[in-house]
Amino acid sequence: MGSFKSSIFILVLHLLEGALSNSLIQLKNNGYEGIVIAIDPNVPEDETLIQQIKDMVTQASPYLFEATEKRFYFKNVAILIPEKWKTKPEYVRPKLETYKNADVLIAEPNPPGNDEPYTEQIGNCGERGERIYFTPDFIAGKKLRQYGPQGRAFVHEWAHLRWGVFNEYNNDQKFYLSNGKREAV
Repeated sequence: MGSFKSSIFILVLHLLEGALSNSLIQLKNNGYEGIVIAIDPNVPEDETLIQQIKDMVTQASPYLFEATEKRFYFKNVAILIPEKWKTKPEYVRPKLETYKNADVLIAEPNPPGNDEPYTEQIGNCGERGERIYFTPDFIAGKKLRQYGPQGRAFVHEWAHLRWGVFNEYNNDQKFYLSNGKREAV
């Protein structure tokens, strides 16, 4: 399982509206494959954003591996870039990946100034989320003080997306007692 740094990344050129609306994620030999990260067409062209996305996923993989007691890691990710960005030889056309079935969306903050990462969850606790949202400034590391390292935040949001984990923050009571032991909320 020592292949964190050899994760495969595919760059694709177009954001196509396809018939698929479900995620392409599969778990094979403990590695998540088929994760689609799409850059919104309204995000200005920035080549460094692609490398920053790769870095985030590469940093997140060992966090996920440790958090899941060495069960899961990120094996490969497809990054969809807007059609209006410049063409490059290393970009390939998407096969099944579409903007509609993207698991992660990189988009400008809405409302402006709100760079908080979040996962759209419309179901109950334990039900899979819809999509993770990050902003370009978050991906670029400009929000480290507010939200922490991008890789850790990605794993946090991944728990919302894949397993339907809800946030359980309590600013008034930071700890609770469990079997006589003090536990963090």
